[in-house]
Amino acid sequence: MISHHYNPDWLSEEALLASFVARQNDFAFMRAELARAPLQGNVQHYLLVGVRGAGKTTLLKRLAVAIRREPDLSNHLLALSFPEELYQVKNLSDFWWAACEALADELDYLEQGHEAEKLLQAIDQIRKQGDKSKLVADAGFKLLQDTCAQLEKRPVMLVDNLDMVFDRIDKSGRKLKDPHSPAYWALREALSTTTSPIVIGGSVRLSDAFIDYDKAFYDFFLPKRLGKLSLDEVHSVLEHLADAQNQPEVKERLRTNPARVEALYELTGGNPRALGLIFELLRSGPNSRAVEDFERLMDITTPYYKARIEDLSEQAQVIMHALAVNDAKLGLRFGHTAAEIASYTDLPTTSISAQLSLLENEGLVEKSPAHGRTQYRITEQMFRLWLQMRATRRIRQNVISLVKFFEAMYEQEELQAMSKEGSGTSAVTTSNRIDESQGKEIRSHVMEALDAEYETGQQDIPGDLERRINALLSTEFVENFLVTALKTPNSAALVLDKMRNLDYEKHARPLILAFEAALEGQEDMLTELEPELQGATMHMYARLTGKSKKKTRKKAVKLVDGQL
Repeated sequence: MISHHYNPDWLSEEALLASFVARQNDFAFMRAELARAPLQGNVQHYLLVGVRGAGKTTLLKRLAVAIRREPDLSNHLLALSFPEELYQVKNLSDFWWAACEALADELDYLEQGHEAEKLLQAIDQIRKQGDKSKLVADAGFKLLQDTCAQLEKRPVMLVDNLDMVFDRIDKSGRKLKDPHSPAYWALREALSTTTSPIVIGGSVRLSDAFIDYDKAFYDFFLPKRLGKLSLDEVHSVLEHLADAQNQPEVKERLRTNPARVEALYELTGGNPRALGLIFELLRSGPNSRAVEDFERLMDITTPYYKARIEDLSEQAQVIMHALAVNDAKLGLRFGHTAAEIASYTDLPTTSISAQLSLLENEGLVEKSPAHGRTQYRITEQMFRLWLQMRATRRIRQNVISLVKFFEAMYEQEELQAMSKEGSGTSAVTTSNRIDESQGKEIRSHVMEALDAEYETGQQDIPGDLERRINALLSTEFVENFLVTALKTPNSAALVLDKMRNLDYEKHARPLILAFEAALEGQEDMLTELEPELQGATMHMYARLTGKSKKKTRKKAVKLVDGQL
Protein backbone atom coordinates (compact mmCIF):
# COMPACT_ATOMS: atom_id res chain seq x y z
CA MET A 1 0.00 0.00 0.00
CA ILE A 2 1.39 3.40 -1.00
CA SER A 3 1.22 6.06 1.72
CA HIS A 4 0.35 9.64 0.79
CA HIS A 5 1.44 11.55 3.89
CA TYR A 6 0.95 14.99 2.33
CA ASN A 7 -1.58 14.21 -0.43
CA PRO A 8 -4.44 12.11 1.00
CA ASP A 9 -6.64 13.29 -1.87
CA TRP A 10 -4.65 10.99 -4.16
CA LEU A 11 -5.96 7.89 -2.37
CA SER A 12 -8.51 5.76 -4.16
CA GLU A 13 -11.88 5.39 -2.47
CA GLU A 14 -11.11 1.78 -1.56
CA ALA A 15 -7.74 2.71 -0.05
CA LEU A 16 -9.33 5.57 1.88
CA LEU A 17 -12.05 3.36 3.33
CA ALA A 18 -9.49 0.73 4.28
CA SER A 19 -7.23 3.24 6.03
CA PHE A 20 -9.81 5.50 7.67
CA VAL A 21 -9.46 4.57 11.35
CA ALA A 22 -9.04 7.82 13.27
CA ARG A 23 -11.68 10.58 13.41
CA GLN A 24 -14.52 8.04 13.43
CA ASN A 25 -16.56 10.06 15.92
CA ASP A 26 -16.08 13.25 13.90
CA PHE A 27 -17.12 11.45 10.73
CA ALA A 28 -20.20 9.94 12.39
CA PHE A 29 -21.29 13.37 13.63
CA MET A 30 -20.86 15.08 10.27
CA ARG A 31 -22.52 12.21 8.41
CA ALA A 32 -25.54 12.35 10.70
CA GLU A 33 -25.81 16.11 10.13
CA LEU A 34 -25.79 15.59 6.35
CA ALA A 35 -28.39 12.85 6.57
CA ARG A 36 -30.70 15.32 8.33
CA ALA A 37 -30.10 18.09 5.79
CA PRO A 38 -33.19 18.55 3.55
CA LEU A 39 -33.23 18.91 -0.21
CA GLN A 40 -34.85 22.28 0.40
CA GLY A 41 -34.78 24.20 3.64
CA ASN A 42 -32.37 25.91 6.02
CA VAL A 43 -29.09 24.14 6.75
CA GLN A 44 -26.07 24.53 8.99
CA HIS A 45 -22.61 25.14 7.55
CA TYR A 46 -19.50 23.73 9.28
CA LEU A 47 -15.84 24.61 9.67
CA LEU A 48 -13.33 21.87 10.56
CA VAL A 49 -10.54 23.59 12.49
CA GLY A 50 -7.16 21.98 13.07
CA VAL A 51 -3.44 22.33 12.44
CA ARG A 52 -1.90 21.03 9.23
CA GLY A 53 -1.95 17.24 9.26
CA ALA A 54 -4.89 17.05 11.68
CA GLY A 55 -6.96 15.08 9.17
CA LYS A 56 -9.19 17.77 7.67
CA THR A 57 -8.57 16.75 4.04
CA THR A 58 -9.04 13.06 4.79
CA LEU A 59 -12.29 13.67 6.67
CA LEU A 60 -13.66 15.79 3.82
CA LYS A 61 -12.76 13.04 1.35
CA ARG A 62 -14.40 10.42 3.58
CA LEU A 63 -17.61 12.49 3.63
CA ALA A 64 -17.52 12.70 -0.17
CA VAL A 65 -17.31 8.91 -0.40
CA ALA A 66 -20.26 8.55 1.97
CA ILE A 67 -22.36 10.97 -0.07
CA ARG A 68 -21.63 9.00 -3.25
CA ARG A 69 -22.15 5.53 -1.83
CA GLU A 70 -24.78 5.66 0.91
CA PRO A 71 -28.40 5.91 -0.28
CA ASP A 72 -29.73 8.10 2.54
CA LEU A 73 -27.19 10.73 1.44
CA SER A 74 -26.90 10.15 -2.30
CA ASN A 75 -30.67 10.35 -2.79
CA HIS A 76 -30.65 14.11 -2.20
CA LEU A 77 -27.02 15.30 -1.92
CA LEU A 78 -24.12 15.73 -4.34
CA ALA A 79 -20.48 15.99 -3.16
CA LEU A 80 -18.41 18.81 -4.63
CA SER A 81 -14.77 18.09 -3.75
CA PHE A 82 -12.43 21.02 -4.31
CA PRO A 83 -8.64 20.79 -4.74
CA GLU A 84 -6.73 21.54 -1.54
CA GLU A 85 -5.41 24.79 -3.01
CA LEU A 86 -7.55 27.02 -5.21
CA TYR A 87 -4.76 29.05 -6.74
CA GLN A 88 -7.02 30.26 -9.54
CA VAL A 89 -9.42 32.02 -7.17
CA LYS A 90 -8.89 35.77 -6.87
CA ASN A 91 -12.48 36.90 -6.19
CA LEU A 92 -15.92 35.52 -5.34
CA SER A 93 -16.84 35.05 -9.00
CA ASP A 94 -13.84 32.74 -9.45
CA PHE A 95 -14.93 30.76 -6.40
CA TRP A 96 -18.34 30.05 -7.93
CA TRP A 97 -16.73 29.00 -11.22
CA ALA A 98 -14.48 26.63 -9.24
CA ALA A 99 -17.63 25.20 -7.67
CA CYS A 100 -19.11 24.60 -11.14
CA GLU A 101 -15.92 22.85 -12.20
CA ALA A 102 -16.06 20.69 -9.06
CA LEU A 103 -19.63 19.79 -9.99
CA ALA A 104 -18.51 18.80 -13.50
CA ASP A 105 -15.77 16.66 -11.94
CA GLU A 106 -18.29 14.91 -9.72
CA LEU A 107 -20.70 14.24 -12.59
CA ASP A 108 -17.85 12.76 -14.61
CA TYR A 109 -16.86 10.61 -11.61
CA LEU A 110 -20.44 9.36 -11.35
CA GLU A 111 -20.27 8.39 -15.05
CA GLN A 112 -22.64 11.15 -16.11
CA GLY A 113 -20.26 12.32 -18.82
CA HIS A 114 -22.92 13.93 -20.98
CA GLU A 115 -24.11 16.16 -18.12
CA ALA A 116 -20.51 17.01 -17.20
CA GLU A 117 -19.65 18.04 -20.76
CA LYS A 118 -22.83 20.07 -21.04
CA LEU A 119 -21.92 21.94 -17.84
CA LEU A 120 -18.34 22.64 -18.96
CA GLN A 121 -19.62 24.09 -22.24
CA ALA A 122 -22.02 26.33 -20.32
CA ILE A 123 -19.17 27.51 -18.09
CA ASP A 124 -17.04 28.48 -21.09
CA GLN A 125 -19.90 30.24 -22.84
CA ILE A 126 -21.10 32.28 -19.86
CA ARG A 127 -17.58 33.28 -18.74
CA LYS A 128 -16.77 34.64 -22.19
CA GLN A 129 -19.91 36.78 -22.11
CA GLY A 130 -19.66 37.90 -18.49
CA ASP A 131 -18.48 41.26 -17.17
CA LYS A 132 -15.09 40.45 -15.63
CA SER A 133 -14.98 43.82 -13.88
CA LYS A 134 -17.70 42.70 -11.45
CA LEU A 135 -15.75 40.82 -8.80
CA VAL A 136 -18.89 39.66 -7.00
CA ALA A 137 -20.62 38.47 -10.17
CA ASP A 138 -22.93 35.56 -9.42
CA ALA A 139 -23.32 33.99 -12.87
CA GLY A 140 -21.38 30.95 -11.69
CA PHE A 141 -23.57 30.64 -8.61
CA LYS A 142 -26.74 30.76 -10.73
CA LEU A 143 -25.38 28.08 -13.08
CA LEU A 144 -24.51 25.90 -10.09
CA GLN A 145 -27.99 26.32 -8.62
CA ASP A 146 -29.77 25.70 -11.92
CA THR A 147 -27.76 22.57 -12.68
CA CYS A 148 -28.33 21.08 -9.22
CA ALA A 149 -32.05 21.89 -9.45
CA GLN A 150 -32.24 19.93 -12.71
CA LEU A 151 -30.42 17.03 -11.06
CA GLU A 152 -32.72 17.30 -8.01
CA LYS A 153 -29.70 17.26 -5.71
CA ARG A 154 -28.38 19.68 -3.12
CA PRO A 155 -24.64 20.35 -3.47
CA VAL A 156 -22.33 19.82 -0.51
CA MET A 157 -19.22 21.96 -1.05
CA LEU A 158 -16.23 20.30 0.64
CA VAL A 159 -13.69 23.11 0.66
CA ASP A 160 -10.30 22.56 2.23
CA ASN A 161 -8.30 25.63 3.33
CA LEU A 162 -11.46 27.75 3.39
CA ASP A 163 -9.59 30.40 5.35
CA MET A 164 -7.21 30.84 2.41
CA VAL A 165 -10.16 31.09 0.01
CA PHE A 166 -11.69 33.82 2.18
CA ASP A 167 -8.40 35.72 2.14
CA ARG A 168 -8.40 35.64 -1.66
CA ILE A 169 -11.99 36.62 -2.39
CA ASP A 170 -12.10 39.83 -0.37
CA LYS A 171 -9.16 41.81 -1.73
CA SER A 172 -7.32 42.97 -4.79
CA GLY A 173 -3.85 42.71 -3.25
CA ARG A 174 -2.13 39.89 -1.35
CA LYS A 175 -1.54 41.88 1.84
CA LEU A 176 -4.82 43.79 1.91
CA LYS A 177 -7.89 42.37 3.55
CA ASP A 178 -11.23 43.63 4.74
CA PRO A 179 -13.35 41.61 7.20
CA HIS A 180 -16.29 43.83 6.13
CA SER A 181 -15.76 42.95 2.46
CA PRO A 182 -18.88 43.09 0.24
CA ALA A 183 -17.79 39.71 -1.13
CA TYR A 184 -18.25 38.19 2.32
CA TRP A 185 -21.78 39.52 2.65
CA ALA A 186 -22.61 38.42 -0.89
CA LEU A 187 -21.36 34.92 -0.08
CA ARG A 188 -23.35 34.83 3.14
CA GLU A 189 -26.49 35.83 1.29
CA ALA A 190 -25.90 33.12 -1.33
CA LEU A 191 -25.49 30.49 1.40
CA SER A 192 -28.60 31.56 3.33
CA THR A 193 -31.40 30.45 0.99
CA THR A 194 -33.48 27.28 1.26
CA THR A 195 -31.74 25.84 -1.80
CA SER A 196 -28.20 27.07 -1.14
CA PRO A 197 -25.23 24.69 -1.11
CA ILE A 198 -24.11 23.18 2.18
CA VAL A 199 -20.53 24.21 2.94
CA ILE A 200 -18.16 22.10 5.02
CA GLY A 201 -14.79 23.80 5.10
CA GLY A 202 -11.39 23.09 6.54
CA SER A 203 -9.23 25.74 8.17
CA VAL A 204 -6.12 26.05 10.30
CA ARG A 205 -7.65 28.96 12.21
CA LEU A 206 -10.77 30.96 12.94
CA SER A 207 -10.14 34.28 11.20
CA ASP A 208 -11.81 37.60 12.06
CA ALA A 209 -14.60 37.04 9.56
CA PHE A 210 -15.75 34.01 11.61
CA ILE A 211 -15.41 35.24 15.18
CA ASP A 212 -16.06 39.01 15.36
CA TYR A 213 -19.71 39.74 16.13
CA ASP A 214 -20.03 42.48 13.49
CA LYS A 215 -18.46 40.43 10.67
CA ALA A 216 -20.27 38.58 7.88
CA PHE A 217 -19.81 35.03 9.14
CA TYR A 218 -20.13 35.54 12.87
CA ASP A 219 -22.14 32.60 14.24
CA PHE A 220 -22.74 31.41 10.67
CA PHE A 221 -20.31 28.49 10.43
CA LEU A 222 -20.34 26.00 13.30
CA PRO A 223 -16.69 25.29 14.16
CA LYS A 224 -15.68 21.70 14.92
CA ARG A 225 -12.22 21.31 16.35
CA LEU A 226 -10.07 18.41 15.16
CA GLY A 227 -7.75 18.14 18.11
CA LYS A 228 -5.12 15.70 19.26
CA LEU A 229 -5.90 12.02 18.74
CA SER A 230 -6.08 9.96 21.90
CA LEU A 231 -3.34 7.42 22.61
CA ASP A 232 -5.87 4.61 22.10
CA GLU A 233 -6.71 6.02 18.65
CA VAL A 234 -3.02 6.18 17.81
CA HIS A 235 -2.54 2.52 18.74
CA SER A 236 -5.63 1.56 16.73
CA VAL A 237 -4.32 3.37 13.64
CA LEU A 238 -0.84 1.82 13.92
CA GLU A 239 -2.26 -1.68 14.50
CA HIS A 240 -4.60 -1.24 11.53
CA LEU A 241 -1.68 -0.20 9.33
CA ALA A 242 0.27 -3.24 10.51
CA ASP A 243 -2.62 -5.54 9.62
CA ALA A 244 -3.23 -3.86 6.26
CA GLN A 245 0.43 -4.19 5.28
CA ASN A 246 0.86 -7.67 6.78
CA GLN A 247 3.44 -6.51 9.31
CA PRO A 248 2.74 -8.55 12.49
CA GLU A 249 6.20 -7.70 13.80
CA VAL A 250 5.14 -4.03 14.07
CA LYS A 251 2.19 -4.98 16.27
CA GLU A 252 4.60 -6.93 18.45
CA ARG A 253 6.84 -3.88 18.79
CA LEU A 254 3.82 -1.81 19.80
CA ARG A 255 3.08 -4.35 22.52
CA THR A 256 6.62 -4.83 23.83
CA ASN A 257 7.84 -1.22 23.65
CA PRO A 258 4.85 1.09 24.21
CA ALA A 259 7.05 3.84 25.69
CA ARG A 260 8.67 4.33 22.29
CA VAL A 261 5.30 5.09 20.71
CA GLU A 262 4.02 7.15 23.64
CA ALA A 263 7.07 9.41 23.51
CA LEU A 264 6.59 10.00 19.78
CA TYR A 265 2.88 10.52 20.40
CA GLU A 266 3.56 13.41 22.77
CA LEU A 267 6.14 14.94 20.44
CA THR A 268 3.96 14.81 17.33
CA GLY A 269 0.81 15.93 19.13
CA GLY A 270 -1.29 12.94 18.09
CA ASN A 271 -1.19 14.30 14.54
CA PRO A 272 -2.75 11.83 12.04
CA ARG A 273 -0.31 12.78 9.29
CA ALA A 274 2.61 11.95 11.57
CA LEU A 275 1.22 8.48 12.31
CA GLY A 276 2.05 7.21 8.83
CA LEU A 277 5.61 8.42 9.32
CA ILE A 278 5.78 6.83 12.78
CA PHE A 279 4.59 3.53 11.31
CA GLU A 280 7.40 3.64 8.75
CA LEU A 281 9.86 4.22 11.59
CA LEU A 282 8.50 1.26 13.55
CA ARG A 283 8.68 -0.95 10.50
CA SER A 284 12.18 0.01 9.43
CA GLY A 285 13.79 0.38 12.84
CA PRO A 286 12.87 -2.65 14.98
CA ASN A 287 15.32 -1.91 17.79
CA SER A 288 15.33 1.87 17.71
CA ARG A 289 14.75 4.06 20.72
CA ALA A 290 12.46 7.09 20.71
CA VAL A 291 15.38 9.49 20.23
CA GLU A 292 16.54 7.71 17.07
CA ASP A 293 12.95 7.63 15.77
CA PHE A 294 12.51 11.33 16.48
CA GLU A 295 15.73 12.30 14.72
CA ARG A 296 14.70 10.28 11.65
CA LEU A 297 11.23 11.85 11.75
CA MET A 298 12.76 15.32 11.76
CA ASP A 299 15.02 14.32 8.86
CA ILE A 300 12.12 12.93 6.81
CA THR A 301 10.08 16.10 7.24
CA THR A 302 12.97 18.49 6.53
CA PRO A 303 12.09 19.19 2.86
CA TYR A 304 8.51 20.03 3.87
CA TYR A 305 9.36 22.38 6.74
CA LYS A 306 12.37 23.88 4.98
CA ALA A 307 10.17 24.89 2.05
CA ARG A 308 7.63 26.43 4.41
CA ILE A 309 10.12 28.50 6.38
CA GLU A 310 11.93 29.67 3.24
CA ASP A 311 8.62 30.81 1.75
CA LEU A 312 8.36 33.45 4.49
CA SER A 313 9.80 36.94 4.45
CA GLU A 314 13.14 37.55 6.15
CA GLN A 315 11.54 39.22 9.17
CA ALA A 316 8.97 36.44 9.51
CA GLN A 317 11.79 33.86 9.50
CA VAL A 318 13.56 35.77 12.27
CA ILE A 319 10.38 35.83 14.37
CA MET A 320 9.65 32.14 13.83
CA HIS A 321 13.19 31.31 14.92
CA ALA A 322 12.85 33.50 18.01
CA LEU A 323 9.56 31.87 19.00
CA ALA A 324 11.08 28.41 18.61
CA VAL A 325 14.42 28.75 20.35
CA ASN A 326 13.18 30.76 23.35
CA ASP A 327 10.32 28.50 24.43
CA ALA A 328 12.43 26.88 27.17
CA LYS A 329 12.41 30.24 28.99
CA LEU A 330 8.64 30.44 29.19
CA GLY A 331 7.78 28.61 32.40
CA LEU A 332 4.03 28.36 32.99
CA ARG A 333 3.05 30.59 30.07
CA PHE A 334 1.36 30.34 26.70
CA GLY A 335 4.08 32.13 24.73
CA HIS A 336 5.97 35.39 24.21
CA THR A 337 4.72 38.95 23.93
CA ALA A 338 5.55 41.11 20.91
CA ALA A 339 7.80 43.25 23.12
CA GLU A 340 9.78 40.19 24.27
CA ILE A 341 10.27 39.03 20.68
CA ALA A 342 11.35 42.55 19.71
CA SER A 343 13.93 42.56 22.51
CA TYR A 344 15.37 39.23 21.37
CA THR A 345 15.43 40.05 17.65
CA ASP A 346 16.38 43.75 17.84
CA LEU A 347 13.46 44.56 15.55
CA PRO A 348 10.94 47.37 16.24
CA THR A 349 7.86 46.22 18.15
CA THR A 350 5.66 47.70 15.42
CA SER A 351 7.36 45.49 12.82
CA ILE A 352 7.03 42.46 15.10
CA SER A 353 3.30 43.08 15.62
CA ALA A 354 2.70 43.46 11.87
CA GLN A 355 4.59 40.27 11.06
CA LEU A 356 2.84 38.33 13.85
CA SER A 357 -0.51 39.34 12.36
CA LEU A 358 0.55 37.99 8.96
CA LEU A 359 1.91 34.78 10.50
CA GLU A 360 -1.34 34.31 12.40
CA ASN A 361 -3.32 34.71 9.18
CA GLU A 362 -1.12 32.02 7.62
CA GLY A 363 -1.93 29.69 10.51
CA LEU A 364 1.72 29.54 11.58
CA VAL A 365 1.31 31.44 14.84
CA GLU A 366 -1.43 31.39 17.45
CA LYS A 367 -2.12 33.89 20.22
CA SER A 368 -3.75 34.05 23.62
CA PRO A 369 -4.88 37.26 25.36
CA ALA A 370 -6.06 35.31 28.40
CA HIS A 371 -3.30 36.42 30.78
CA GLY A 372 -2.75 40.14 30.39
CA ARG A 373 -0.68 41.11 27.37
CA THR A 374 -1.24 39.00 24.26
CA GLN A 375 1.22 36.12 23.95
CA TYR A 376 2.24 34.28 20.77
CA ARG A 377 3.69 30.89 19.90
CA ILE A 378 4.17 28.65 16.86
CA THR A 379 0.97 26.73 16.13
CA GLU A 380 2.39 23.40 14.94
CA GLN A 381 4.52 21.66 17.52
CA MET A 382 6.38 19.56 14.93
CA PHE A 383 7.33 22.73 13.09
CA ARG A 384 8.55 24.27 16.36
CA LEU A 385 10.57 21.16 17.23
CA TRP A 386 12.04 21.04 13.72
CA LEU A 387 13.22 24.65 14.06
CA GLN A 388 14.77 23.80 17.43
CA MET A 389 16.55 20.77 15.97
CA ARG A 390 17.99 23.03 13.24
CA ALA A 391 19.28 25.55 15.80
CA THR A 392 22.43 25.44 17.96
CA ARG A 393 23.79 22.27 19.50
CA ARG A 394 22.68 23.40 22.97
CA ILE A 395 19.06 23.92 21.88
CA ARG A 396 19.09 20.69 19.90
CA GLN A 397 20.38 18.82 22.96
CA ASN A 398 17.51 20.24 25.04
CA VAL A 399 15.02 18.70 22.60
CA ILE A 400 16.84 15.34 22.70
CA SER A 401 16.76 15.44 26.50
CA LEU A 402 13.00 16.04 26.37
CA VAL A 403 12.55 12.99 24.11
CA LYS A 404 14.59 10.85 26.52
CA PHE A 405 12.56 12.17 29.44
CA PHE A 406 9.31 11.16 27.72
CA GLU A 407 10.56 7.65 26.98
CA ALA A 408 11.91 7.12 30.49
CA MET A 409 8.71 8.41 32.06
CA TYR A 410 6.47 6.11 30.00
CA GLU A 411 8.79 3.12 30.52
CA GLN A 412 8.48 3.72 34.25
CA GLU A 413 4.70 3.98 34.04
CA GLU A 414 4.47 0.76 32.02
CA LEU A 415 6.67 -1.15 34.46
CA GLN A 416 4.64 0.13 37.39
CA ALA A 417 1.44 -1.07 35.73
CA MET A 418 3.01 -4.49 35.08
CA SER A 419 4.15 -4.69 38.69
CA LYS A 420 0.67 -3.89 40.00
CA GLU A 421 -0.91 -6.42 37.64
CA GLY A 422 1.54 -9.14 38.67
CA SER A 423 1.45 -8.57 42.42
CA GLY A 424 -2.07 -7.27 42.89
CA THR A 425 -0.68 -4.39 44.96
CA SER A 426 0.03 -0.77 44.35
CA ALA A 427 3.73 -1.02 45.19
CA VAL A 428 6.08 0.98 43.02
CA THR A 429 8.69 -1.34 41.52
CA THR A 430 10.39 -0.13 38.38
CA SER A 431 13.74 -0.33 36.67
CA ASN A 432 13.93 3.44 37.09
CA ARG A 433 13.76 3.27 40.86
CA ILE A 434 17.20 3.97 42.21
CA ASP A 435 18.52 2.06 45.18
CA GLU A 436 18.67 3.53 48.67
CA SER A 437 22.28 4.67 48.47
CA GLN A 438 21.68 6.42 45.13
CA GLY A 439 18.52 7.97 46.52
CA LYS A 440 20.41 9.44 49.45
CA GLU A 441 23.04 10.75 47.04
CA ILE A 442 20.44 12.53 44.90
CA ARG A 443 18.58 13.91 47.89
CA SER A 444 21.81 14.98 49.50
CA HIS A 445 22.76 16.72 46.28
CA VAL A 446 19.64 18.85 46.31
CA MET A 447 19.92 19.58 50.02
CA GLU A 448 23.51 20.67 49.48
CA ALA A 449 22.28 22.94 46.73
CA LEU A 450 19.97 24.66 49.18
CA ASP A 451 22.85 25.46 51.49
CA ALA A 452 24.09 29.02 51.20
CA GLU A 453 27.66 27.75 50.94
CA TYR A 454 26.86 25.39 48.07
CA GLU A 455 29.41 25.62 45.30
CA THR A 456 28.75 24.46 41.75
CA GLY A 457 30.56 21.20 41.06
CA GLN A 458 30.71 20.13 44.71
CA GLN A 459 28.60 17.11 43.84
CA ASP A 460 26.93 15.98 40.66
CA ILE A 461 23.99 13.91 39.61
CA PRO A 462 25.01 10.65 37.84
CA GLY A 463 26.96 11.63 34.76
CA ASP A 464 25.14 9.98 31.86
CA LEU A 465 21.88 11.51 30.72
CA GLU A 466 19.75 8.37 31.02
CA ARG A 467 20.75 7.78 34.65
CA ARG A 468 20.23 11.44 35.43
CA ILE A 469 16.71 11.43 34.00
CA ASN A 470 15.85 8.14 35.72
CA ALA A 471 17.05 9.61 39.01
CA LEU A 472 14.87 12.69 38.57
CA LEU A 473 11.89 10.44 37.83
CA SER A 474 12.53 8.12 40.76
CA THR A 475 10.14 7.64 43.66
CA GLU A 476 12.93 8.65 46.04
CA PHE A 477 13.26 12.03 44.37
CA VAL A 478 9.66 12.81 43.34
CA GLU A 479 7.41 11.30 46.01
CA ASN A 480 9.85 11.20 48.92
CA PHE A 481 11.59 14.53 48.41
CA LEU A 482 9.67 16.91 46.14
CA VAL A 483 6.21 16.04 47.50
CA THR A 484 7.54 16.58 51.01
CA ALA A 485 9.09 19.90 50.00
CA LEU A 486 5.73 21.11 48.64
CA LYS A 487 4.28 20.93 52.15
CA THR A 488 6.44 23.94 53.07
CA PRO A 489 6.00 26.61 50.37
CA ASN A 490 9.10 28.60 51.31
CA SER A 491 11.29 25.52 51.10
CA ALA A 492 9.59 24.43 47.88
CA ALA A 493 10.31 27.83 46.31
CA LEU A 494 14.00 27.42 47.21
CA VAL A 495 14.00 23.91 45.74
CA LEU A 496 12.45 25.18 42.49
CA ASP A 497 14.98 28.00 42.25
CA LYS A 498 17.94 25.72 42.90
CA MET A 499 16.73 23.04 40.50
CA ARG A 500 16.60 25.67 37.77
CA ASN A 501 20.04 27.00 38.73
CA LEU A 502 21.36 23.45 38.47
CA ASP A 503 19.95 23.19 34.92
CA TYR A 504 17.53 20.40 35.85
CA GLU A 505 15.16 22.04 33.36
CA LYS A 506 17.39 20.86 30.51
CA HIS A 507 16.74 17.24 31.40
CA ALA A 508 13.34 17.29 33.08
CA ARG A 509 11.37 20.33 32.00
CA PRO A 510 7.92 18.68 32.50
CA LEU A 511 8.89 17.87 36.10
CA ILE A 512 10.04 21.43 36.81
CA LEU A 513 6.89 22.94 35.29
CA ALA A 514 4.66 20.51 37.20
CA PHE A 515 6.48 21.38 40.44
CA GLU A 516 6.00 25.09 39.75
CA ALA A 517 2.29 24.57 39.02
CA ALA A 518 1.84 22.58 42.24
CA LEU A 519 3.72 25.20 44.26
CA GLU A 520 1.78 28.13 42.79
CA GLY A 521 -1.60 26.34 42.69
CA GLN A 522 -1.79 26.93 38.95
CA GLU A 523 -3.14 23.65 37.58
CA ASP A 524 -5.11 25.53 34.92
CA MET A 525 -1.87 26.91 33.49
CA LEU A 526 -0.87 23.40 32.41
CA THR A 527 -3.28 23.74 29.51
CA GLU A 528 -1.38 26.85 28.35
CA LEU A 529 1.87 24.96 27.80
CA GLU A 530 3.16 23.92 24.41
CA PRO A 531 1.15 20.82 23.36
CA GLU A 532 4.16 18.51 23.40
CA LEU A 533 4.71 19.31 27.09
CA GLN A 534 1.14 19.09 28.35
CA GLY A 535 0.78 15.31 28.67
CA ALA A 536 4.08 14.69 30.44
CA THR A 537 3.68 17.73 32.70
CA MET A 538 0.19 16.63 33.74
CA HIS A 539 1.60 13.17 34.43
CA MET A 540 4.23 14.63 36.77
CA TYR A 541 1.69 17.01 38.32
CA ALA A 542 -0.45 14.00 39.21
CA ARG A 543 2.52 12.37 40.94
CA LEU A 544 3.35 15.53 42.88
CA THR A 545 -0.21 16.30 43.99
CA GLY A 546 -1.81 12.85 44.14
CA LYS A 547 -4.52 13.96 41.71
CA SER A 548 -5.78 11.46 39.17
CA LYS A 549 -4.07 11.78 35.78
CA LYS A 550 -7.36 11.06 34.08
CA LYS A 551 -9.10 13.91 35.90
CA THR A 552 -6.27 16.30 35.12
CA ARG A 553 -6.26 15.34 31.43
CA LYS A 554 -10.07 15.52 31.24
CA LYS A 555 -10.02 19.02 32.69
CA ALA A 556 -7.32 20.02 30.22
CA VAL A 557 -9.27 18.75 27.23
CA LYS A 558 -12.37 20.59 28.41
CA LEU A 559 -10.45 23.84 28.71
CA VAL A 560 -8.76 23.49 25.32
CA ASP A 561 -12.00 22.61 23.54
CA GLY A 562 -13.59 25.60 25.20
CA GLN A 563 -11.33 27.89 23.17
CA LEU A 564 -13.56 27.47 20.12
